[in-house]
Formats: sequence, C-alpha cells, structure tokens
Amino acid sequence: MGLRSWVTGLLGEEGNAAEAADDGDDGQLELTVDVERRAGSILEHYGLSGEDARQVAEILAAELAREEGYARSMIADRVARELDMDDDRARTIVDTEVASIRNLARVRKFTEQAGEDVRFRWIDSVGKDDSPVCADVRAAIDERGPVGLGELRSIIREAADEHPSGTPERADDLVPHEQCRHTVVRHVE
Repeated sequence: MGLRSWVTGLLGEEGNAAEAADDGDDGQLELTVDVERRAGSILEHYGLSGEDARQVAEILAAELAREEGYARSMIADRVARELDMDDDRARTIVDTEVASIRNLARVRKFTEQAGEDVRFRWIDSVGKDDSPVCADVRAAIDERGPVGLGELRSIIREAADEHPSGTPERADDLVPHEQCRHTVVRHVE
C-alpha cells in the first residue's frame, strides 16, 4: 500500500479530489461516453459541424476506454490533428468534455453506492477557486449544505448564467464554464 492509497483511505473521496483530477487516474470510475448525446452537446456548444462533433465524441470514447489509461494532452493532440483544428481550441474542448465525463461518472458511481438520496459538494481539484462561476457554485453549496443532483444542476445553471464565461446550457453535463477544474464529491456524514 503506497502513501497515496493510505491517505486516500483516511480521507475518503473528498480528500482525494486533487488526485482524482489528474489525467488517467480514474480508479474505479467507468468513463462511458454516450457518443450521440456527447456529439450533440459538442455540436451545440462549440459550433462544430455534425461530422466533426461526432468525430470528437468518438475520439473521447475510444481514448477514455483505453485499458492503459489516457492523457488529456494526447487526446487534444489527436483531436487537433484529425480535425485540423487549432491546438488551443482542441485543448479547451477536450479538457471541458473530459471533466464533464468524469463528473458524470462520479455521480453515477456515488448514486450506485448510496442510492438516489446521495448528497454532493463541488470542490476545486487544485485547491482554489479558479473561476468566478465555480466560486459562486461552491458558495451556494457551502451556504445550503450538501445538495442532491437536481439542486447541483440548478446551482450550476444559476451561477453560470450570472457570468459571461458561464455555460448555463451545459448544467446537465455539470459544465459551469469551459475548462472547469472542479469536481463533484459525495458528502458523507
């Protein structure tokens, strides 16, 4: 048992949030990608053609399913190369979508473990609020206490709607803004 595993065991999921946000370190998360749904979200949000949006979703599905893990930078490089896209735009899309896929997988896992009454918190994976949108999400949850999934989505939508960089239309995907580095964690009493 390594130090990381020992600390994780002591602190649980919330103490492990920064580690969980690292590339490819998904533990037991099942990172499934509904290609049709994800392609639709990508099409609407980034304004890509239907074919390009589907190709990005297929690349995400293939790369996240790799047994040996994944690296977001490698996925972004592949997206940029195969779609002849600007590197920064590809990185934004990949970072945003992988964070969404990871957070949705975490919600599924926590719901399977604790049932529909599971409560969530929203924490920064790097230890500080790096966006005003997520700072507002965290503040709302800190004020109310742990929230259910529907309430989390409502809080994200409301906070995102208040900021020019916000993406309220992506609240169901747990995307308050592009390149979000926050993660959903299960609240355990």
